Amino acid sequence: MNQLRHLAIRTEEPEKLAAFYIEAFGFREVREGVVPAQVQESKSFHLTDGYFELAILANSPNQSPNGLYHFGIKVDDMDETVRRLESWQKRVMRRPADTSFAELRVSDIDGNLMDLSVHGFLEYQPVKSGNEGK
Repeated sequence: MNQLRHLAIRTEEPEKLAAFYIEAFGFREVREGVVPAQVQESKSFHLTDGYFELAILANSPNQSPNGLYHFGIKVDDMDETVRRLESWQKRVMRRPADTSFAELRVSDIDGNLMDLSVHGFLEYQPVKSGNEGK
């Protein structure tokens, strides 16, 4: 079954927003990254609840407003998925070769961006709350 695996949010305060999700919901940080200089030299934070990745990306005034940037779906069969998207008259774009998490990008009928991958999203283990067995 196809699975929603990734959500990216843009913010002007990525470190503060990451701390919010870690402290308020118990998410754990799985990696930090740096957005390439050709886009914008900035730090990103990647958090998980154990099943899903939340990427928190730095925003700048010349980019989209803060908030949802894109989400990622792990698909079982890329060819079949592309065929179904094209039946909706959606143009599927290949991601740059140096992108490590998704092969294709498309938008839904409202213009929300999504990345598609057969193998590009990380698999996580559930976050333990520390209260198990009590």
